Parts: sequence; structure tokens; C-alpha cells
Amino acid sequence: MTKWSPAEDALLRVLVEEKHLDSAEIAEHFRQEGIRRTQKAIQRYIARHKIRAKVPQSPVPPLQQLTVQGDFLLLFDIHSPLQDADWINRVMELALDMGIDSVGIGGDLVEFDAFSHFRRSEDYDIRDELKTTRKLLSALANFDRVIFSPGNHEVRLSRKLNWLLPVDESMKLFLESPKVQMTSLHWFEVISGGEKFRVEHPKNTSVHAALIPQKLCSKFLCHIIAGHGHDWGLARDVSDHFWAIDAGCCLDPKRVDYCNREHSTRPVMKRGAVIVKDGIPLLLSPHNIQYYEKTLDPKNPI
Repeated sequence: MTKWSPAEDALLRVLVEEKHLDSAEIAEHFRQEGIRRTQKAIQRYIARHKIRAKVPQSPVPPLQQLTVQGDFLLLFDIHSPLQDADWINRVMELALDMGIDSVGIGGDLVEFDAFSHFRRSEDYDIRDELKTTRKLLSALANFDRVIFSPGNHEVRLSRKLNWLLPVDESMKLFLESPKVQMTSLHWFEVISGGEKFRVEHPKNTSVHAALIPQKLCSKFLCHIIAGHGHDWGLARDVSDHFWAIDAGCCLDPKRVDYCNREHSTRPVMKRGAVIVKDGIPLLLSPHNIQYYEKTLDPKNPI
């Protein structure tokens, strides 16, 4: 019996483990390569050395998450052209005065009403959305860096086109700028002061403020700052390790057709934003922002 060479052993392992050939197919492959081994010899070698087919690696690359470092102003649910410009300008001024150089948009930057299954408004069209959103983003260029992740409204255009245009490609209509980083995932991570915050536009919503972020805290074991629910609230998760925040919205509820045309028992939409500085989240609303503004104004000490 001729001893198997290292080259024969290596080739056999490839043919069994990766290509999943049986002994007859391997014998034919060996014959074509000029290797004199019978099918029986191949079977014995495979059994003696316990060579087995292996599950192949997935051909699908893993999704690449976006993680950024630093302090941030985080805005959610702007729904341009329905934005509350006064509110966004106010929180922008506060953040810039606090030395915040980055802004993150956690989904639903645009309304995309024209691409909805149930178009609600005839007061504006896609041209208004494009024009207004570009102006809005030019104002956000006051910051050194803009981070964007999509929400359910950004998906409307891709869905309308049967996904021929991916979400990240459609958003380049607005976000083509060297200052902008974006992800096709509906979340990104912020590392500030050594603390990890996941900025989310989750699939779920709740009528109970901070409930969805609390559940996500327990799932991902980090701080969660969420949009989509248009609600406002701050809590700790069940372990008391993490912040769970519903960040409120940056749209103007008075401009939203469906919540004014037909009332429901859902909570009213609450405006809000979050500043994360040195690992500490500040949940802002029109009812508390004055406190933070006064702390930065030497003429109005608190």
C-alpha cells in the first residue's frame, strides 16, 4: 500500500469537505489528475481519517453596522416637509452652544407621502419634499458630521419601486455630502463617554412611553434612544443598567393630516430631541429646554 502524500490528503479533504463529492466522483477526479487510487482505497482513507463533508460558509456577507464616536444631537421623525422648523432650530442652537459637533437623524427624515399606499395629502408633492429636505440638510451642515439611518417612511420609495432602488441609494437624493455618513440599517451606535447608545427607529410602537426602548435595552444590553412612536419619555431598563428613551418627534403635529382629520385615542405626538454629551443623555422637550438654555446664558443664571 502506497502511503498517501500530503498533497493527496489535502486534495481529498477539499473534495469531501468543501465540494461534497462521493468516493466514485473522487476516484474519477483522481484519475483525471493522474493519481492512482481505487475507489475502495479512497473509502478506507476517508473512514480511517474521519473526513466528513462540512457545512459551507454563507455566501451572504454579514450586515455592516455603523458605530460612531462622540457627542451628538439626535433628531427623529422630522417628516419633511412637515417639520417643526422652530423646534429644530432651537435644539440645534442649544447643541451648538454646548459644543456638540455631530447630529444624528434616527429615521423618517422625509414624509414620502407621494409613495404611500394611502396618500393622505394633496397640499404638497414630491418636489416640495425634495426642495424642503435639501434646505433642511443645508442647515444641519452647521455641524461637522451628519449621521443618518432610515425609518419606515424612507422605505416607501423602495417599496414602490419593488426594491429596484435600495433605501440607501434613494436617500442619496438628499444626503450626497462629504459630511454625511449613512447606513441602510434602521439603527446606528453612538459611543460617548465610554457609554454605548443604540439610536433606533424600531419596527414596534406602543402607547406607553419608553416601553419599546426598555424592551430593546434588555435585548441588546445597551442604552436605547428610539423614535417612530412620536412619544416622549425616559426610564431605566428592568436591570437599572441602561437608559430607555422615547425621543419624541421633530414634526409639527398641526401639519399632519391623519391625526387632525380623524381623531384616535393614541397619545398626542410629542416634540423632542436628545443630546448625548460625555455619556449622559439629555431628553429635551419644549417644556424643559429653557432650563438648559439658561445654564448657557450668563445673563440669565438659574
